[in-house]
Amino acid sequence: MSKRVIIFFFLFFIFFFQPLVHGAESNNVLLVEITGTIDESTVEIITDSFDSAEKSNAELIVLLLETPGGGLDQTFRIEERIAASSIPVAGFVYPEGASAWSAGTFILMSSHVAVMSKFSVIGSCQPVQVTATGTELINDTKTINALVSWMQERANKFHRNQTLAKEFITKNRNVNATDALRLGVVEYVAEDVASLLEQLDGETIELRDGNVTVSLSDATIEQYDIPLQIQFLSFISNPLLTSILLMLGIFALIFGISAPGFGAEVFGVIAIVLSLAGSGFAISEISLLFLVIGGILLLLELFVIPGFGVVGIGGVISLFIGAVFLVPTYATREWVINTAWIDTIILVLLVLVGLFAGFFIFLIYKVLEIRKKRNAIGLFEGETAETIDSISPGKNGYVRFRGELWNAKSDTFIPVGTKVTIDNKEGSILTVHPVKKDEKIGTKH
Repeated sequence: MSKRVIIFFFLFFIFFFQPLVHGAESNNVLLVEITGTIDESTVEIITDSFDSAEKSNAELIVLLLETPGGGLDQTFRIEERIAASSIPVAGFVYPEGASAWSAGTFILMSSHVAVMSKFSVIGSCQPVQVTATGTELINDTKTINALVSWMQERANKFHRNQTLAKEFITKNRNVNATDALRLGVVEYVAEDVASLLEQLDGETIELRDGNVTVSLSDATIEQYDIPLQIQFLSFISNPLLTSILLMLGIFALIFGISAPGFGAEVFGVIAIVLSLAGSGFAISEISLLFLVIGGILLLLELFVIPGFGVVGIGGVISLFIGAVFLVPTYATREWVINTAWIDTIILVLLVLVGLFAGFFIFLIYKVLEIRKKRNAIGLFEGETAETIDSISPGKNGYVRFRGELWNAKSDTFIPVGTKVTIDNKEGSILTVHPVKKDEKIGTKH
C-alpha cells in the first residue's frame, strides 16, 4: 500500500472519528427550565431534554424549578422518567427567592440531588379541588395517605427527612432553603449553577443502575432549547388560556351564527379546538353542562325571543359558572397546586369572561338593532316618497324615501316635488307612480 493511501486513511480517521471520541468523553451539564404549571407540555420537555442529554452523554441534568404546582398524573410521569435516567438529575429551586410548591416539591424530592437557592421556598403539597364555593383542600384519607406514602418513599430512597416530607402534605408545611438544608430534605444550598457544580464535583450519586461519580470541574454548561412544537403545546396548555379560549370560542361561534359573513364562527371553532387540545379533552362534566346550557340560552334569546332579557342574562350567568369549573381544566382531584394560585387564576378568568360577555352583549345588541332597521327599510311596497328629479318613461330620477335618495323609474311622466307611491323594488331601483286623489299617503314628510 502506498504512503499516500496510508496518509489519506490516517487523515480520514483523524477528522471523522475524532469528534465522536471527543463526544464520548464530554462532561457537559444540561440545564432544563421547569417554570409555570406542571402540565402535559412539562412532561414533553422532560422527555425531550433527557433524550438530548443521553445523546450528548451529559454528565448531569439540572432541573431549574420555579412552579406553583400542577397535574399529579404529569408529576408521577416526570418522576418515572427521572428514576429511569442513566444520568444524575439535580432538582434546583432557582433563581434566588423562587418557589417550587406542590408538584414542584414532589419533583424536587424525586430528584437524585435536591438543591435550593437562597431565600427560596418549597412545600404546600396538599392537593386541592375547585368547587362552586371556591378552592378546597382535599382531605380524603385515601388520597392523602397515598400521596404521603409516595413522598416518604422518595425521601427514604435519597436519605431525606421523611417526617418533614409527610408534613408537606398533611400540614401544608413550607420551609425555606436554610431550614430545608438543616432538616435534611435537600442536600445543598447554592447561589447559582456554577456554585452547585463546584459543590457536586467529585460526588457519588446513587442511580437505579448503580452509583455514578460526577466530574464537573471543567464541565460545559448547555441550556436546553425547547422545540417549537413543545413551546406551542406549553402555550396552549396554560389553564387560564385554555379556559379563555373556550369561552371566547363559544362567544365567537354564537356571534358568527347570528351574524354570518365576518368569519367569527371560524375563529370560534379554531379557539374551541385549541382549548380542547391544550386541556387534553379533560373538561369536567359540570363545566361542559353549564357551557352548553349557557350557549343554548343565548341562542334562544337571539333567534326565538326578541330583545335581550332574562333568558340571555341566564345564559351569561351559566357561562360564568362554567368558566369557574374550567379551572383547572384537568380533573380537579388529580390537581396538586398552591391554592393561592388557583384563587388568583379564577379571579382573573372571571374578570376576563365578564369583559368578553359585556362585549358580546354589545355586539348582539348592535346586530339586533341592524336587523330591525333592515326589516323596516325592507318594506317598500305601498310606501310614499317624493320626487327630487323629474321622471319619465326611459328616464330615471331620484326620489326621497325616509331621508334617503333612491333611483326610481315610472311608466308616466312625474314632475319634481310630486308625491309618489312605491310599487316595488328591483335591486336598487324603485318603481313608482304618482299618488292618486283617492289613495292614502303611506309616509308623512
